[in-house]
Amino acid sequence: MLLAKLQNYIPILILYGYRTLKQTNKMKNKIAAVHAFHSAFKLNIQNSPTVNISDDRKQLRYELMKEENEEYLEAAKNNDLVEVADALGDMLYILCGTIIEHGMQDKIEEVFNEIQNSNMSKLGEDGEPIYREDGKVLKGPNYFKPNISKILEK
Repeated sequence: MLLAKLQNYIPILILYGYRTLKQTNKMKNKIAAVHAFHSAFKLNIQNSPTVNISDDRKQLRYELMKEENEEYLEAAKNNDLVEVADALGDMLYILCGTIIEHGMQDKIEEVFNEIQNSNMSKLGEDGEPIYREDGKVLKGPNYFKPNISKILEK
């Protein structure tokens, strides 16, 4: 059982080394900080994965993320590094809150790692990236879709 779980992380550890393990704790710390904010301000917290939050909350989470994306774009267009950093920090904070509202705080690391492995499978047969005209990375012949449902069902 442990070996099976470790096998999921081997590609990540090979690609990113020991720093990946440290980063996991850093992400958990960010989610814990936002969890404290949600507790202090009596905001929604779910303890298991769910999509069943009110339509008002769904819309609010969307609007918060949209607002920060727009602030980022304006700051980037104005070459304002301080405002870019502020927008990125706010985006991360709001994303952590959205993770908590959907009860995915204990699953999001595995979800991210599954997506990372899937994204790395987009390389071409020659090991080189394939790009669309606008720079978007395209799926190579070895691409596999992330199996997020297996993580959520655990």
